[in-house]
Amino acid sequence: MAEKEIDSDGEANSDQSLQALFTKGWQAFEELEGSSLPFNSRDYQHKVKDTMSMLETSTTFVNKIALFSPNELIDEVSTDSLQYLLLPFFLGKVALKLHQEDRGEVLHIAEVYFKDFLQRCEEYELCENRKNISDKSEGSNTDELAQLMRAAHVRNDKIAQFRKKKELEEFVKKMKLAVRSKTVDDEVRRDFFLKLIYKSIIDANEELDSIKLEKQMVELRKIRGNASNGALSPHDGTASSAESAATSSQNAGHSHQHQHHHHDTLQPKRKPMQPFIITRNAAQKAVFGAGYPSLPVLTVDEFYDQRVRDGVFPNEEKVAKMNREQAIAAAQDPNEKEDQEQAIEEAQIENDDPEYLDRMRRMDEYKDVVRRGDGNRYNRS
Repeated sequence: MAEKEIDSDGEANSDQSLQALFTKGWQAFEELEGSSLPFNSRDYQHKVKDTMSMLETSTTFVNKIALFSPNELIDEVSTDSLQYLLLPFFLGKVALKLHQEDRGEVLHIAEVYFKDFLQRCEEYELCENRKNISDKSEGSNTDELAQLMRAAHVRNDKIAQFRKKKELEEFVKKMKLAVRSKTVDDEVRRDFFLKLIYKSIIDANEELDSIKLEKQMVELRKIRGNASNGALSPHDGTASSAESAATSSQNAGHSHQHQHHHHDTLQPKRKPMQPFIITRNAAQKAVFGAGYPSLPVLTVDEFYDQRVRDGVFPNEEKVAKMNREQAIAAAQDPNEKEDQEQAIEEAQIENDDPEYLDRMRRMDEYKDVVRRGDGNRYNRS
């Protein structure tokens, strides 16, 4: 893909290409991952916001040029464009590093990014639908043996995913510098980006599981906070005689508390964060979407399997067996084949095979009625 420059009104300098901006954001993300600064320090949070800004700008530019389409296959995506599939994954990882009071909002933003990344990978058939995976892992809770079997399968899957992730991490770590410097050929670079995407898919699923648990903790914390605030809040219109005889110091303190509460209500609410996700090209979707008459809905293999199930096409095993028998018959010696037929006929005569005897009787009767040379002698030239 030819590198295009972002306009001056687009969040980046005019001499900064998408490739350079994405690489810079990628390196900043890796610096955050390996940083030893405190999570809530000002310097660390400043780097987090700068990294998010670069990645969001890259995402905006990808949307402008409509780099991805829901109707294309992964083989149709160029090698240089594969790396931009990782943008929502990077944004989700960086969003989790934000330090602010409303943790639930941070979790929501990160969840949107990870789900958008996985959905894009599902469209390109790089991973299985997350809902199908969860349905397989949950299942029914009625049978205790089934639960144990299911738990064993989940454990084995996690072990396999862990080993696969380690292998992908080793490969990515080994080839990262060579791919960035473009000292390897296009095939190696493509394999690198695909394996990096596979590794990120595993990470995204793990992050979504962690977000699900943390969101439950955040909700529980909110419920407990609201309950404690409700227990300490004054009840209007239910003042007792003891409250009417309160001291002046208590009244002064209540007045100060009321002023402080009034001051809090006057503070403007902070605008909530909005995720920047990779959108689809609306024009392409309208023309080549699901309603397009020539859009293929089945692959060749799926179409053949469907015809086999309907009984229109023969089964592959039966076809292979027939071809094998025909090949053996074609390779057999004609004299040997004739000897085998004679041996079978002699065995039928000796054993008085009823089918053979019946066939011979009917042949004799036919010869008695139809003499040699008889037949259709009309219209003879």
